[in-house]
Amino acid sequence: MKLLRVLLLFTFLLFWNGSLTAAQQEPKVLWVEIRDIISSATVDQVAGAVEEAKNREYVAIVLALNTPGGLVDSTFKITEEIQNSPVPVIGFVYPSGGQALSAGTYILMATDLAAMAPFSRIGSAQPVSGGVPVNDTKFINAFAKQMESFAKLHNRNSTQVIRFITHNDNLLPEEAISRHVIETVASSPEELLLNVNGVKVTTLKGEKTLETKGAAIVKFADSPRVLVVKVFSDPIVSNLLVGMGLFVLILGLSTPGWGAEILGVVMLLLGLLGQGFNVNYAALALMGIGAALLIYELYTPGHGILGVGGIVLLGLGTSFFITQPPGPLLINPGYFQSFLQVLIPSYALGAVFFGILIYKFSQV
Repeated sequence: MKLLRVLLLFTFLLFWNGSLTAAQQEPKVLWVEIRDIISSATVDQVAGAVEEAKNREYVAIVLALNTPGGLVDSTFKITEEIQNSPVPVIGFVYPSGGQALSAGTYILMATDLAAMAPFSRIGSAQPVSGGVPVNDTKFINAFAKQMESFAKLHNRNSTQVIRFITHNDNLLPEEAISRHVIETVASSPEELLLNVNGVKVTTLKGEKTLETKGAAIVKFADSPRVLVVKVFSDPIVSNLLVGMGLFVLILGLSTPGWGAEILGVVMLLLGLLGQGFNVNYAALALMGIGAALLIYELYTPGHGILGVGGIVLLGLGTSFFITQPPGPLLINPGYFQSFLQVLIPSYALGAVFFGILIYKFSQV
């Protein structure tokens, strides 16, 4: 009887160990969704994914792209993470009808294998500043050469990828594959993994073979920090925080004792940190002078000339701050226009609201 128990226990342990080994050997692919604006939060997201894939032995990382573009610095930090990844990185413009424009195209071209879903599109990679395409050869040549290096590393059509910058070409999947800027078209993650299985890719770490057949797709979970930074790095959110924070600060300084000045400073700091790039100090100086003139007018009532001047300077500073970032962006100009259509009315309403509040408090 004792011998039978020992045999049963041995059989169970053998079976359990065999199942565990099989589970450990099952290939896994890390699925990372990159949505909306490319920002500092996206950098942290990709860096975290690369680290997790390396430590948990994933066979590949899939960056599912659907973005209008974003910040230059963030874009190139992401491409560095991709190129330094010991795990092959697949770029996939997904879902069907999605887009990877401007910064999204740079990221796609940096990946070890590029794919698109049906009816998606890539392109429009010329940098913009203030919603206007940048034609300065200093920027254009640098970005074009960067794209060319991606193309040569991954054996893609360097002439076409440069045209994404110099001519703002846009390509659908069939055009992209015929012009040799992507490797495959797939309508689903499962089809993608089937298509790329056994494909050899060239990375900075050397040539690698993708082994994705039957791989389990594991969705990457953003850290709480990334989720918070994503909220504040959204251009609309960060610019509204800056603009409204300024109005709250003026209200607080003109009516001390309520704590509004502290709230205003916090809002300003959150907005500036969320933007992830250098502040346009000239625009901030204009807004600061305008705010000072308004406060001075409140405490020394005159003919209103200083108040009007303050409002004009605030308006000018705000306009320069929104439309003239200190460096070019890699974003679809269409998004920039819709971005301004949200911000300008919001700022106008905010100015009227806080103007009324300041006036009412000054009469008390």
